[in-house]
Amino acid sequence: MNKLLLTFAGALASLVALPAGALYEQARWMTLDNGMDVIVIENHRAPAVHARVAYKVGALDEQPGTYGIAHVLEHMMFRGAPPLNGKGLAPGEYDATLDRIGADSNASTSANLTSYYAWFGSEHLETFLILNAILMNGLDADADQLDNEKGVVLQEYRQRWENNPAARAAHFLRADLRGVAAYDHPIIGTKEDFEALTPADLLDFHQTWYHPNNAVLIVAGDVVPEEVFALAEQHFGGFAAVPVPARVRPDAERPFEADFETVTDALITQPSARRAWRLPEVVAETGVEAFRARYAARLLSSMLTSGLDAPFTRYLQTERQIALGAGFSLVLDEGQDWAILSVEPVEGQDPVAVLDEAEDFLRNWLENDLTTERLERQKRRFVNGLVYAADSIDGPATSFESVVATNGDYGVFLTLEDTIKSMTIDDIRAVAALFLDQASAPKTLVLGPLEE
Repeated sequence: MNKLLLTFAGALASLVALPAGALYEQARWMTLDNGMDVIVIENHRAPAVHARVAYKVGALDEQPGTYGIAHVLEHMMFRGAPPLNGKGLAPGEYDATLDRIGADSNASTSANLTSYYAWFGSEHLETFLILNAILMNGLDADADQLDNEKGVVLQEYRQRWENNPAARAAHFLRADLRGVAAYDHPIIGTKEDFEALTPADLLDFHQTWYHPNNAVLIVAGDVVPEEVFALAEQHFGGFAAVPVPARVRPDAERPFEADFETVTDALITQPSARRAWRLPEVVAETGVEAFRARYAARLLSSMLTSGLDAPFTRYLQTERQIALGAGFSLVLDEGQDWAILSVEPVEGQDPVAVLDEAEDFLRNWLENDLTTERLERQKRRFVNGLVYAADSIDGPATSFESVVATNGDYGVFLTLEDTIKSMTIDDIRAVAALFLDQASAPKTLVLGPLEE
């Protein structure tokens, strides 16, 4: 007997008239007996579906010597799989099958998740589920196919990492902020590690993590929840639950040291500068309060930088005309808390001087110009944005996946609109105080082209 965790469904008379969170409130979810969560967000605006199978494994779960294996396995999942119920997959057959039904499909690997997803007509949902059940069952891990995919990954590595000095520098800055070894390597891995992977390594990684109790099926769009639950039981319910390793998300272990670093490279064409601070870990890592704190941080950052009337960009780009772009983000995320200020100076302007002026403006604005009027304006923008996201096919699916990634409670989205509307100026000032009063000494990173 399946265990129904929570049901929130209502008559859908007029989607336009519903409040921002109402489409999220159409979400229903259940857990199969083998531990696999199934989330369904019903939306009959168009005869289309966005579906994804997300596994709770990513780059942070890799061991030294195998960095990049989560991403390589994602590639290899499409290169052949053994039969399940008499049906296997030849190399490329997964993509070819979805192409024939007009689907747009892809996969992605992050620090926390590996996801396989597609958009397609709602009549084809079972095809997607059959294919992904075969992937959960196993992969062929053919040596020749692995060599080919290593070549593909190597091209990605060269584009995203080896030939992207700005991306490397930004990654290492964030790694310093996080201050723990698990975050030091890039998601794509290291060349020496992924090139040395063997078919046995991939099979072992799959057998360790790709189990129903470590996976979530998310389906959004023109579907009936009960029918999706029945299909999930039919195609995934036969898999046995298998214990998976405990997932450790360590807090910072290394101190964050004030520093000044300059990176010059012929591949950098636009000078820029960043300044980063580590914040104290005083916010809960999971649960409702953590979710609320993260949205307060997002509101604060967007109050400063979003919209045509954004004070930060208006000052630097319009009034002073010293920057082509500027940004500020304050992140509260599972014990990894920091703030980053960035600028792209106008040609002829010194990046550090522009960065210093941006910081002076930022501190003065946070101390003196946080107003209820601006907060209410930004809250309205957030709620409007929630309407647009909720009324799309993929928006709710990706939103719920973000909660999967942080091991949060799916129910937070049912009260998201209330969470946003209940934010007060005191909530925002409390987040600002983490930066103004308790931040570490900063590290500054300057990027620029090689001087001739």
